[in-house]
Amino acid sequence: MATPGQASFCFSCGQPLPLDATAKAAPGSYPLTGGVPVPTPPPNPYSAPPMSASFTLTGASGTFRVTAGGEVLVGRDPARCAIHLTEPRISAVHATMKIENGALWVRDERSNNGVWINGERIAAGTWVTVPGNAALRFGPVQFTLSNL
Repeated sequence: MATPGQASFCFSCGQPLPLDATAKAAPGSYPLTGGVPVPTPPPNPYSAPPMSASFTLTGASGTFRVTAGGEVLVGRDPARCAIHLTEPRISAVHATMKIENGALWVRDERSNNGVWINGERIAAGTWVTVPGNAALRFGPVQFTLSNL
């Protein structure tokens, strides 16, 4: 830190700084690092992902938005499921969805009529990534996925 008329010191170790270190450096010069540029730090792994944090499911049963920040239950039980489907062939808690690293994930909660992505049934109890613009089906209820 430079104080006019006084010597400058390093905050970390207390050593006096050379006089030329406190002068304004010309663009492209690095007096404190011996002319070597300071590397850019890597991105913060704990920051929010830059990818989409929102997806929309659109179908005959309605339009539902899934946003990052937790798990969303899909099913017939209105007390537990944010995506409430009244179709009788849907299980009480049919599936769980979440957004992780900018991608939508779905897990079949051991439903009777399954979860289908682009016509293929997924295994119960395992998380599966749903590709963008996929056809996502919970039992007989079909949705189209879109990325916001």
